[in-house]
Amino acid sequence: MKAIIVGGGKIGFYLTKMLSERENSVTIIEQSKEQSRYCANNLNAEVICANGTAVESLEAAGAGKADALIAVMGNDECNLVSCQIAKNKFGVKKTIAKVNNPKNADALKELGVDIVISATDNIIQLLEHEVDLSAMKRLLQFDDEETSLMEITLPESYALEGKPISQVPLPANCNIACISRVGRTIIPRGGTLLLSGDTLLVVMMNSAEKELRKALKIKD
Repeated sequence: MKAIIVGGGKIGFYLTKMLSERENSVTIIEQSKEQSRYCANNLNAEVICANGTAVESLEAAGAGKADALIAVMGNDECNLVSCQIAKNKFGVKKTIAKVNNPKNADALKELGVDIVISATDNIIQLLEHEVDLSAMKRLLQFDDEETSLMEITLPESYALEGKPISQVPLPANCNIACISRVGRTIIPRGGTLLLSGDTLLVVMMNSAEKELRKALKIKD
């Protein structure tokens, strides 16, 4: 997933850090030169020192190819403007704004912001569970909170095209429950081939996600 974070303060910094650690492509826009320098020195992300409410800044950050924009500045109006430009000018699929005054939440939603939220943890959760932009999506987390049902869409020109499941080094704690292929459901066996466009439903331990992504050669 390619995300743009507008605002490099405490929330923007740690949000960028967490998203980058999960192998997402992140660009952060921060107006303060000092804070921009701090972010650049301490984050594995592109940092742009600019006004996050300017069209030019969002264009420089790659808004035209971004999957999500998260505005976490200290001013609700600025967060709204960034989200509106991202959505209306660049067609960003999902806009998320941190609201500093809870009384403004309804207004931001009415003015076009997809998701209005206040806590960083909730933003991370929304990105993982609600922003359906990744090749791997968590559909359901079971009661033990350690096991999930994942939906995995194999991309076009898939690297393992035509390879049987038995030859893919899947983690031991993952199981491909079924494959959806051109409207048909397949119960897979070891000899079942993986094809571009397949949608896999996988039951897995959450701890195996990175290993599974590597085994299937899946990138966001």
